[in-house]
Amino acid sequence: MARKKKTKDWLDEQVDDLNEAFAEELSKLTAEDIPRITGKKSKETWPKITVGSHSTRTEYEDGRVELVTDWDALQRDVREAIAAYEAENGKAKINPPPKRTRKK
Repeated sequence: MARKKKTKDWLDEQVDDLNEAFAEELSKLTAEDIPRITGKKSKETWPKITVGSHSTRTEYEDGRVELVTDWDALQRDVREAIAAYEAENGKAKINPPPKRTRKK
């Protein structure tokens, strides 16, 4: 079998064939395929979810926002903060409001 000499024409044919195959495969892709292929997430993914220590904020594309609070976790964090303060500074003193005097 004679080896085909790699001329400029032959290389141009190879490039054209590859471009056609690439264009055909590219036309089959959808928007969902892009993150899978590139390994990157698209810039705008909805809904946007932010999870905090005792709340979760969900923002939707239409501007609607839902906030879900974990009240047990919030109460636990507040109690821990109060206990830490009292351990460091002694029991917190709460002064009652001053009595108002009436003018006669």
